[in-house]
Amino acid sequence: MERKRTRLFWLNFGKLTLDATKLIFASLVLGSVIRGEFSPVTLLIVGIIVSGFGAVLGLILTTVFEEKK
Repeated sequence: MERKRTRLFWLNFGKLTLDATKLIFASLVLGSVIRGEFSPVTLLIVGIIVSGFGAVLGLILTTVFEEKK
C-alpha cells in the first residue's frame, strides 16, 4: 500500500511539474516579449531552458510513475 502511495505522489509531482513549466513559459518567455523591462533575449533564453528542463523532468516522472493497468 505504501509503495502505491509513493508512486502516486511522484506521478502527481510530475503532472505538477508540467503545469509549472507551462506557467514559467508563459510568464518568462511571453511576458518578456510583451513588457520588455529586462533584456528580452536573456529572458527568452532562460525561459526556454527552464521550460525545456521542467517539461523533460515532468514527462520522465509522469512516465516512470504512471500506473500500469
